[in-house]
Amino acid sequence: MSMVYLIGAGPGDPELITVKGMELLKQCDAVIYDRLGTYQLLEYVPEHCEKIYVGKQAGAHYKKQSEINEILVKAAREHEMVVRLKGGDPFVFGRGGEEAEVLLKEGIPFKLVPGITSAIAVPETLGIPVTHRKVARSFHVITGHTMEDELSHIQNLEGTSVFLMGLSHLEEIVTRLAKQGKEKTTPVAVISNGTLPGEQIVRGTLETIVTLTKEAKLESPAIIVVGETAGYDFYSRKTGPLTGRHIGVVGTRPLYTKLKNRLEQSGGKAYCLCDMKVVLTKQIEELEKKVSHIEDYAWIGFTSQNAISIFFEKLRNWKIDLRRLSHIRFAVVGSGTKQALEKYGFSADFMPGQYTTEAMAKELSTVMKEGERLLLPRARQGSVRMLEVLDESHISYDAIPIYDVVGKHTENMEYLPDLDSILFVSASGVEGFFEYEESKDNVRSEGRLAGHKKSYDKDSIINSIRENHVKLACLGEVTAKALKKYGLCADILPDVNDVEGLVQAVERKLKQ
Repeated sequence: MSMVYLIGAGPGDPELITVKGMELLKQCDAVIYDRLGTYQLLEYVPEHCEKIYVGKQAGAHYKKQSEINEILVKAAREHEMVVRLKGGDPFVFGRGGEEAEVLLKEGIPFKLVPGITSAIAVPETLGIPVTHRKVARSFHVITGHTMEDELSHIQNLEGTSVFLMGLSHLEEIVTRLAKQGKEKTTPVAVISNGTLPGEQIVRGTLETIVTLTKEAKLESPAIIVVGETAGYDFYSRKTGPLTGRHIGVVGTRPLYTKLKNRLEQSGGKAYCLCDMKVVLTKQIEELEKKVSHIEDYAWIGFTSQNAISIFFEKLRNWKIDLRRLSHIRFAVVGSGTKQALEKYGFSADFMPGQYTTEAMAKELSTVMKEGERLLLPRARQGSVRMLEVLDESHISYDAIPIYDVVGKHTENMEYLPDLDSILFVSASGVEGFFEYEESKDNVRSEGRLAGHKKSYDKDSIINSIRENHVKLACLGEVTAKALKKYGLCADILPDVNDVEGLVQAVERKLKQ
């Protein structure tokens, strides 16, 4: 029997969805979503999951609730597990009650999973409390939008008033509150795109907020906070070198997670733009032949963490006794690969002074003895210059391209114009980002395939980067060289080619 879950996605930041909501999202067969606060969450649904968009389409109207209800019922009859993902909380101006009534009427089982409403979360993430002792003992959540454009429900209330969907009626809201006796000096904050890239906040008073908001050209979705607590800013003294910066990352999931954690320590927000996955090449069979005669080699060189994990996983699959590596000396390109090697119980015997593949090749010639042979499992797009240097140094080696890294754009591409910087960690990542052709599989929208989702071709990406002055950061010269193929130059290069070095370089550049 099918089951429908009405899940609150939270205010926009994907990390603010509940644990329960996330776990259900990872298991669903179909997800029905709109545009508020759901883009990044779609990364977590299973590959087979059908994505059904019911939000606003370019040049078209919002889906009527009756249409959404029909889509929800149809999906429930076609799939075993359906998630209806709604921004904020389903029962806080989310019309979740209407959808629940339809499911009840149709006899379709459903469960409700609460979400964090933007009415509380968005102000809080900017240091504004909706209640505060002796200042606001209550708060009121009020819709600023009605079908009849009537605002008679708006009253001058004690405590904090939070208006949702009210930006287009800001002037009427302010005027009505003033007529009802609200002091003109009452603090007001208007927050646009809360918890998302492009987030803006305008602070003023009941008397000045309309003019200030127009000057700032704020856009919906926006939240209006009225009351003494709107004047608070508990984050005003909490700053880091990347505070307020939004940074896109192109890399594999483990590397993205590592960069994300480090960027957030500095106050930044990270977004995965192109999810890179490691795929094995046919040459993996050649590696099996080589390691079956591992005694022919004195050295094994690793230029990436991916190569290390694949190498040792394959040794286990091929049932090769690790004691056969007792005579091997290991060379790694940098601290990241050194640490990855240690996870398998081996220490690096050599690491170059500079963390580049060219430096590794040059310095290997000073430590390898005549007659020794090097095994080099690496990426398909590994550095050509490295092999040239090995040849120039007369080093005997076997370079085997055992894996490739292919990319897939995520829903976060929607935020491209709002990013301050994009981080590329590999040449394959650069290629995957610019050359990826959007697949329409498992994405459906009534009336227009893929709904709001745009197709990001190479030219549109390049134009967006240039027009919005997005700074490009590259981990190493090889990655920067790959970027030049697309007519773009790296604005940021680290002194040390590891995650810490890259983040430090981004901090220096974006602080300027």
